[in-house]
Amino acid sequence: MLADAAPVIAASVGVRAAFLWFKGPHAFSSDLGVWLEVGWRMSEGKNPYLATGYFVWPPVWVQILYALHRVSERFAIPLEFVITAFLIAVECVLIVVLIALLRELGAARPRSIALAGIALNPVCVILVCQHGNFDVLVALLVLLAVSALLRFQRSVEPVDWILACFWLGLAIALKSVPVLLTPLLVAGARRLAPRVGLLGLALAAGPAAYGLGVLRALNAGDVRAVLRYRSSSGWFGVTGWLSRVGRAAWVPAYTHAATAAFVAIGVGLAVLAWRGRLSAPHRLVAAASLPLVAVPAIGPGYGPQYFYWFWPLLLVGWALGDARLRRWIEIFGAVAAATYLFEYAVASLLGAFLAMRFPAARDWFLGATPDFARYTLVGTPLWLVYLVLTFALARRALGLRAPAAPERGRPQPAPA
Repeated sequence: MLADAAPVIAASVGVRAAFLWFKGPHAFSSDLGVWLEVGWRMSEGKNPYLATGYFVWPPVWVQILYALHRVSERFAIPLEFVITAFLIAVECVLIVVLIALLRELGAARPRSIALAGIALNPVCVILVCQHGNFDVLVALLVLLAVSALLRFQRSVEPVDWILACFWLGLAIALKSVPVLLTPLLVAGARRLAPRVGLLGLALAAGPAAYGLGVLRALNAGDVRAVLRYRSSSGWFGVTGWLSRVGRAAWVPAYTHAATAAFVAIGVGLAVLAWRGRLSAPHRLVAAASLPLVAVPAIGPGYGPQYFYWFWPLLLVGWALGDARLRRWIEIFGAVAAATYLFEYAVASLLGAFLAMRFPAARDWFLGATPDFARYTLVGTPLWLVYLVLTFALARRALGLRAPAAPERGRPQPAPA
């Protein structure tokens, strides 16, 4: 399996090494800057949840950061480089898992899909090498969970469903958003013995509950803040345009409406899973992609790193999809690449990778403050494609197809 993916991994590592050399050591996002501060706080024996006042991520990432910081100190390597190397290594594992899944599903040219979709994709390069957030690890765990569910649909082996619960539980413990995929477990719980279902429930909910429980018991962090955390609003999509047209006061009401929409999506997916409507691989992959894509499309908060949550699933969906869904995934990928290349090239907030080579490019158009109204403008084409892609995935999950185009030269029946 590893040998099969070796050429793609080699290309991926080579491209990322070249990008790291080009951008220089000081071009990284504010998120990576937060991890450096957390590492510094922990080196002083301080609790980042209490010392920073803004650290609201689940505790699994803190433990990983602690280990990476120890490696940094032990070998005298800058922490930003250790974090980047770790994320690149995770991405290499993701490539192996993606190629293996595509081969298992009988997709054509799995290595080419991984090469174009991840190894040479500028968005993936930027997110791992410059943004420096841990969403690629979330993507790996989500892909492993969906892979196990796909195997369970074929084998009906309890171990596959339990593995799906396990991988999803780890993903939820790392970042809360994969909880949106728990409705997909319903079909398995229906077909298995009650004791197996209880074990799966423990594996899905246990890691996050345990980590947050330790924080609560020791009063080491604000558990409610961790559970309620949403990324920044007012600079992308709906909330960005509400702020731009002077209706920022409407954002809290929209947040409640968006939460209700995600509850409705979850209930709808659970009903489909319970009725066995997601047994086909292409429908299950679309159903898994749908809520994750909907977060940046209609959610109250946005971070550009969200891209990696669902992108490997979209690549699988592309391999299994019809012509219309493939076209929208391709359009989405192209618009995302153009948007990310521009924003990350010039915005100090995101690292400005052109700044070392071309200092005048720093904060061009987006502003040094930054001017979030301009971010909204730049991100609007991407947001619109997000909306269309969400609709296309919903149709795919429901099994709806576009009407076929009439063949040229063949008379069509008259309407009844």
